[in-house]
Parts: sequence; structure tokens; C-alpha cells
Amino acid sequence: MRWLYACFVIVLCALIFCEYVADFVVLQKCKWPEIKRKKYVDDPLRALIIADPHLLGPHRGHWLDKFYREWHMTRAFQAASRLFQPDVVFVLGDLFDEGDMVSDKHFQEYVWRYLKMFHLPPGVPLISIVGNHDVGFHYKMHPFFMSRFENYLNNSLVTLYTIKQIHFVIINSMAMEADGCLFCSQAEEQLRNISRTLHCMKYPQEAECARTRRHPYSQPILLQHFPTYRISDTMCQEYDTPFIEAYRERFHVLSKEATDMLGELLKPRLAFAGHSHHYCHSVNRLGIDEYTVASFSWRNKVNPSFMLATITPDDYVVSKCKMLPQQFVFNSYLSAGILCLILIAFQLRKYIAKRQSASTSKDSRKDK
Repeated sequence: MRWLYACFVIVLCALIFCEYVADFVVLQKCKWPEIKRKKYVDDPLRALIIADPHLLGPHRGHWLDKFYREWHMTRAFQAASRLFQPDVVFVLGDLFDEGDMVSDKHFQEYVWRYLKMFHLPPGVPLISIVGNHDVGFHYKMHPFFMSRFENYLNNSLVTLYTIKQIHFVIINSMAMEADGCLFCSQAEEQLRNISRTLHCMKYPQEAECARTRRHPYSQPILLQHFPTYRISDTMCQEYDTPFIEAYRERFHVLSKEATDMLGELLKPRLAFAGHSHHYCHSVNRLGIDEYTVASFSWRNKVNPSFMLATITPDDYVVSKCKMLPQQFVFNSYLSAGILCLILIAFQLRKYIAKRQSASTSKDSRKDK
């Protein structure tokens, strides 16, 4: 029975390694990028940025698919949290796959699962940005979906978020249509208010800025679900999409007009987005670095990744961190299975040889 125990040990080791250890092994290859400039370098902001986890709901996908992929997202995120100990985590939309389809009861369960999966130590903020699968595309956005997302996760339209003197403008991409709809009008008004706030940070001596909170000014960073306008990923300096497709304005990316409006009002220095499920680093229409973050889920990408950003008020460095590939796990289990089959075949061969030897010996005794 030793072969049976050996087979059990092989499978158990593969299980423990793939499900509990492999994420740490793979992610240890990543490290925070370092800023070389001396100013502010002693206390930079370390931000971990992920996108498109797409937690499955009650309607789509098999329960086993949901369980296994979300288990690996949980393991990957907790490994990243422990290894990198970020100051803040940003999730760039499409937290849920069916956020615009489920009842309030199911949405509460959604949020509970999401917060459990992406649990962080006390004092580390988890900033959740709205995506089209959370509240619907522009044509489908409804006050019910919008208020529900805001009530549970605090963001729905446009928000100025400041941490360590670094300003992030969080944007609802679906409200950037500028067509006069209720949400678009509110979002544009909030953008203009934030623009005035940033202006007063930069020029506090102006009379109209007397009552404005005196935060030190630094150029803001855009965080949203849709990338700013680009024709396709051919405009990326780096990308990992397996095929190139032309992007549609207002569906895959922001429109030219919305992109220009953000540039005019906010004058950002850096942008992060998701939505495409694939990584891209480009210099966008505004002339700034933009990082499109790949999906965090195996369901959307077999080789997912996330971003590590080291940021100061006047500088930034960003690096891509590759996660545990799905194929590696499959290959590990396949290898364990093959080893077990080899053991079984070897033992079966020994058993057959032993039976044949015993049969030959018995026949010899009969002949005598």
C-alpha cells in the first residue's frame, strides 16, 4: 500500500502548494518601485491598484467556477496585502459581474463577499470605483443602482480623494457622456467644483479661495473604469492583449470630448483605468502616462496582474506585478496526476509480473 500513500502525498503537496503557497512564491518576484528623487522620498504613498474582479452573481456561471476563481482571487489578494503592505488599495470598477441585474438582497450579499475577499488591515483604505457592470452603461444607469452603490461603497459619480498630500479624482466613466442627462450634469458640476478646489490649492492667495481648505497642491491622478480615448491598444507602449481590436468611444473608452474635458478641468499628471481586461501603458491624448490595469480574475484573463505605484506629490513610479497564472495551477495538478498514474502503472506491472511468476511456479510443480 506504500504506492497509495505516495500518491496521496503527491496530490496533497500539489494541493497545498497551488492553493496556499504558490501565490506567495510568484508575488515575491515583485517589489515596490523606488523613486530616486530625494524630495518626499522618505514617506511616499504606496498604492496597490487592481481592476475588474467581476465577482459572479446568482445568474451567470457555474457555482464551482464561482467558488474556485473567487478562492484564488482571495488567496492572491491576501498574499499581495501581506507581502506589500500597501497604504491604500484602489479597485477600478466592475467589482461585480451582475451588479446592475440583482435585487437589493443579492447586492448586499455581493458586497459582503467583496469586502470579505478584499479584506485589509485596520487603517488601510479600500477605495472602490464604479464600473459598468456595477450600475450599468450610460443608457442603463438608474438612480436605484447609483444610490445603492454609493450607500454601500461610498463612490458613485465624481470624488476628490486625498491621502498623503496626493490628490486622486475618482470618476464614474459612464457619467462622462456630456449629453445633459441627470447623472452627466451632476458629474460635470462635481468636476467643475473639484477643478475650483484644486485651483484654490494652487493659488490660495486669491480672494475667492479664502474659505477653501488649504491642502498643499499637487497635480491630481485620474482613477476611473474606462480608459481615456484611444483608437486601440496599438497606441500602447506596452500591452498584453492577445489580439488588437478597435475601441468604440463611450463603450470601450471615453469619448474624445470627455477626455479633453478632464484634461482641461483637472490637468492631471497620471491616469489609471480598467475595463479592457488587459494591461496597457500608454501616453494618452492628454500627454500623460496612463495605465490600463488587467483584470484580477482568471475568468477574464488567464495571466492576470495588478499595479504597484509609488507616488509622491511631485513624482511617481509604477510597475506591473504578474500574478499566479491559471495554466501553472492546471499543469501542477496534471503533473501530480501523471506521477500517480506512473506509480499505479508501476505497481500494476509488479503485480502482474508477480502473478505470472506464481503461475509459472505452480505449473512447474504440477509437471514434476
